[in-house]
Amino acid sequence: MGIFFIIFIILMFTQNKGDNRNSEIFKFLIIGSIIMSVVSTIKPFLSFIAVIALIIFMVSKLNKKKRSDQRKEQYGWDPQRWDNEQGNTGTYENYREAKKNAGKSKVLPQAAVKRKKIVEAFNEKYDLDLTAAQIQGITNATYMSEIWRKEVEAMNRKYENVYEWFQGYTKWLRVYMYVFHVQEITSDIRQQESISMYAFDEVMRYADLFPDLPLAEKIQKVNEKFYSSFDDVSFMIAYRFLESKGRHHNLGNVDLVREDEKLDELLEKYRTDSVVQ
Repeated sequence: MGIFFIIFIILMFTQNKGDNRNSEIFKFLIIGSIIMSVVSTIKPFLSFIAVIALIIFMVSKLNKKKRSDQRKEQYGWDPQRWDNEQGNTGTYENYREAKKNAGKSKVLPQAAVKRKKIVEAFNEKYDLDLTAAQIQGITNATYMSEIWRKEVEAMNRKYENVYEWFQGYTKWLRVYMYVFHVQEITSDIRQQESISMYAFDEVMRYADLFPDLPLAEKIQKVNEKFYSSFDDVSFMIAYRFLESKGRHHNLGNVDLVREDEKLDELLEKYRTDSVVQ
């Protein structure tokens, strides 16, 4: 009767990517399923736990697919399909590369209430406009996603200004949370990347309508249209994120956004100016 637990384990491995496989809850579920699989051969009635888990898992997958299909219909394209066709590197692959050169990170407290306080404090300090439900969702995600756990670890550090936070392989995620006052947050980092691509692409399509305007005026129009808080740094990070995905937009004669080195220089200028003030 342990076959149901074996099916659950197979589905967990085949339907989850590396980010989720390295999470705390994934390891707990796999170890627990192996133990329950052995025990259920002696106590067959315990197999109903695996059946319930399978139902919950499939319903969760169907709900994610439904929301993804709704976004595809709304925007007219699919970021994940686009990435596959373009051969783009995903966030988890970038995370693994960054991890090789990363120093030792500060371990998060195990208690959910303490993790939630970290997100709440960061949300208040930098005016992220995360709702109570989204804060709870991010807290929960730290147990299901290795990358979300690293994001909350980053929130637990001290920064001189928000531009210090705009660093690393998830700068796109941090800019998304910072500039949009109405956000969509999910524990699935691939889905979150798709959501961010949709949002940034819509912004850049609108900016494309004003090829002759200076960058500052483009950003002003974007902020008025989308009720966002872009500045030149966050706008360029969003632009460069789409460029890295092969989604090109015409911003006119804005050479600054086309070179990572100059973007880094501008980030450094903002950090330095903030410290001096």
